[in-house]
Amino acid sequence: MSDLTDSRGLFLAGPGVTDCHVHIFGSSRDVSEPRFPHPEESATLADVEKLGAPLGVRRYVLTQPSFLGFDNSLIMDTLETRPDDFRGVVWLAPSEPPASVAKLAAKGIAGLRFPLKYSNSVPDWSAYSDLFVAAAQSNVHVELNLAGRSLVKAVHKTLEHDGQVVLAHLGMFDRDLGPDDDPVFDAVMEAAQTRRVWIKLSAAYAYQKAHADRACERILDCVGPDRTVWGSDWPHVGPRLDRQETYATTLAWLLRIATGDAIRRQIFVKSPEKLYGFTPADQPPAPTQS
Repeated sequence: MSDLTDSRGLFLAGPGVTDCHVHIFGSSRDVSEPRFPHPEESATLADVEKLGAPLGVRRYVLTQPSFLGFDNSLIMDTLETRPDDFRGVVWLAPSEPPASVAKLAAKGIAGLRFPLKYSNSVPDWSAYSDLFVAAAQSNVHVELNLAGRSLVKAVHKTLEHDGQVVLAHLGMFDRDLGPDDDPVFDAVMEAAQTRRVWIKLSAAYAYQKAHADRACERILDCVGPDRTVWGSDWPHVGPRLDRQETYATTLAWLLRIATGDAIRRQIFVKSPEKLYGFTPADQPPAPTQS
């Protein structure tokens, strides 16, 4: 048995294994006026930990759901409970004071997310310039959950401010074209040569299996394991707010492609430590004061 997987290939042993894309939220029954379509069933941290812990997952990156808009209160409250194990990625309004980014970073916020699921138009990225600068200064990345030419434009706008860019869900390639025939995906792979673009190997279930596998292979080849992380995208909520996948399957998919202890430790432990600022799992404990 290796130090990372048992004979079933699903259990990840050792400290520091991180799920870099999970969502937590309350039930729509508890929201007086949901801003956007909101799942009726809640998704709690306790729920996902019951699924992740038996597979070896110890750390989680809490990513703001699109339907909660700019209300990041649940993530902020959760970060306070176990700051060593959790990080957050939040969605800020362009009117947010840039000075607030450093304060958020001190509380465990590692990224600013820009989902466009419920937007009617692409944002005026110039309105976010000061936030992007503040993010780069605080080592807070910008996560883009966009598609098409809008994604390419946003990547370059973010890189102009010397920041780190994170792309969700296998680089957001066109689901019909696939990664080999999508010029936007090619442009993303080119931008990744700056070494300031990271990609989440997440939401493979949302694509055709062959396309997801191929995208993962290209990402690991072009971007490298040291700029990729894994995310379950739990609770795998689909367009109709139904839950489409099981937690273990999202892990098994990547373990099938990323073989070998070294590459797995990089994706599941080392890369998350660097991107999200977790304490290195192999770092010896600080000496106690006598």
